[in-house]
Amino acid sequence: MKTLISAIFKFIAFILAGALMIALPIALLLNNGGNVLFNQEQVNEITTGVVLDSELVSAALETMTNSRATDISAKIEDTDRPEGTELNLYNLIYSMEDQHWKNLKTALLPDDLIATWIEVTLNGFYNWLDTDVQLPFVSWKLKPVIDRMSGPEGEAAVVAFYDSLPDCTDLQMEEMQTNPGEPLPRIKMVEELCKLSTFPHAEQIEVYKDVLSMVAEATPPEFNATQAMLKEREQIGGIYTLKWTIRSLRWRLDTVLLVPLVLLLLILFFGVRSMEGLGQWFGIPLIGGGLISLIIVLIYRPWWRGWLGELLEDQIPQTSLLYHELIDASVRVLSPIFNPLVFQSFIILLVGGGFLAMGFILRMRRTSDKSS
Repeated sequence: MKTLISAIFKFIAFILAGALMIALPIALLLNNGGNVLFNQEQVNEITTGVVLDSELVSAALETMTNSRATDISAKIEDTDRPEGTELNLYNLIYSMEDQHWKNLKTALLPDDLIATWIEVTLNGFYNWLDTDVQLPFVSWKLKPVIDRMSGPEGEAAVVAFYDSLPDCTDLQMEEMQTNPGEPLPRIKMVEELCKLSTFPHAEQIEVYKDVLSMVAEATPPEFNATQAMLKEREQIGGIYTLKWTIRSLRWRLDTVLLVPLVLLLLILFFGVRSMEGLGQWFGIPLIGGGLISLIIVLIYRPWWRGWLGELLEDQIPQTSLLYHELIDASVRVLSPIFNPLVFQSFIILLVGGGFLAMGFILRMRRTSDKSS
């Protein structure tokens, strides 16, 4: 009977050792993620660095504007102009290339303004999370953007945009019917996006300045993200519930390392019967968990890029600037979570190796004693 119970205990200990090898790297990753996600200063530093050192803003401008092209065009189309000379922005928005959006971002959205928006957003989120307020308050000041669009920066952006346009082809010239003495084909310019050789460049630049002026007039001085997020009052309850869900998640991530510790204690109870056994039962699963952690660090980047790429391709075209910027930015965000795993895995390997060496030395000593 004692032999059967011992065999059952060893089998349970074997299962627990396998669970420990899997649970250890997962627990470390989750704990690292919690340490990063709920550290406001680190999140602000990571987010600001990722956003400012990439073309994520330019890509987001392109995607968001394209998704609302019809609505934007209807709102700011100049209907007071004579028929045939209206400035319909729909075609202009869809004709802009990646470099145009990058130039627009550089001219109109300075880094310090973007950094301020990030800080305001994070302050609103963490203040909401750590207090009893129902909703996070996030409000972005757009007045500096409007001022830049209406000032020298806006003019510089328009000039840079115009300079990047190609010369009109013969087919485009024919399409626009640009004969000497005829008025400037404003609407065709917005549709074709090319430089006309039959009109002075300054006159053509004025057309795009008018477009930017209409955009500035249609932009509100302040964007209240809280109001935009809550279109219906019924959503408030869901937001408040989300707060407690996140708080619960934070507590779980803080205590997740207790899982491998409990597994070690259970292995100690079910499997360990001597100091030699302690070295084996602790050493082998710790070494296995450390090796798995190292393998995760080596493969997570290509795996994550492939998985996220498949997830995004149904939502965002692969040719979109945002598609590639989101993948690159997400890898940079994950780095502070995965990078500590290198050091942690080496520590675990050293501890596991120490236990295994201890068991081996004790066994060799016992064998030597028996021989004597």
